[in-house]
Amino acid sequence: MALSCLESSVFMASVSVFRSKPVGIVGDHRTPLGRWPWQVSLRIYNYKASSWVHIYGGSIHPQWILTAVHCISQDADPALYRVQVGEVYLYKEQELLNVRRIIFYPDENQFNERFDVALMQLTALLLTSTHVSSVSLPKDSSAFNSTDQCWLAGWGNRLQNVPLLPPYQLYEVKIPIQDNKTCKQAYRKKMLDKCKNEVIFEDVLCVGTLGQGLCFGDSGGSLVCNKWIQAGVVSKGIDCSNDLPSVFPRVRSSLTWLHQHIQ
Repeated sequence: MALSCLESSVFMASVSVFRSKPVGIVGDHRTPLGRWPWQVSLRIYNYKASSWVHIYGGSIHPQWILTAVHCISQDADPALYRVQVGEVYLYKEQELLNVRRIIFYPDENQFNERFDVALMQLTALLLTSTHVSSVSLPKDSSAFNSTDQCWLAGWGNRLQNVPLLPPYQLYEVKIPIQDNKTCKQAYRKKMLDKCKNEVIFEDVLCVGTLGQGLCFGDSGGSLVCNKWIQAGVVSKGIDCSNDLPSVFPRVRSSLTWLHQHIQ
């Protein structure tokens, strides 16, 4: 199957685009319990380890988990997944939650990072507490930019080849949004000529800068801004905290679809 323009050009430049691999947090510090009560760990069962292991992140929206499409196998059985909520440490003795159904955004496809969003419905409504609560969705008019205060949290690698170590504590990083014009110019300097006009769309956010950004381990998590509105879904990055910003789908662009399901 042919690669997307972005993936092909980055491949030719020997820069790895991790379109369908998890991404995590770089340039961060440990987060205390309760600071990000909507943060979840998505799990699958690992027979070698004989346990449910963390693969991606997500955010709580009452009985739903918002994550990225590429975090979930196409036509996957919801029973293959479990969800951990209300914790900053992975693998504590805690009952994991079951998933009832999975819904993909209708316009998403393998090479379309603009709508890399999916919903997982839990089998039961979550009980809110100090450590478990929903994050707010933006308004139709919300337009996040470089003046907004934004954060990411995740259980990803500390650096490209430095995995998160026990006790696997959640990390956070304050991260800048770059305007799409500047972002597009940055990509133009790196990409092949044929791709220079195909990278950055208005319904994506460009996030991160050198030393503050993403690595492996937490795709599907949330970009939250302004105490606390989910502006984007962690989707795609280039290397770990590369000089190019990461590209996230704007939650605002999926609002009509989200409101059809999340009440």
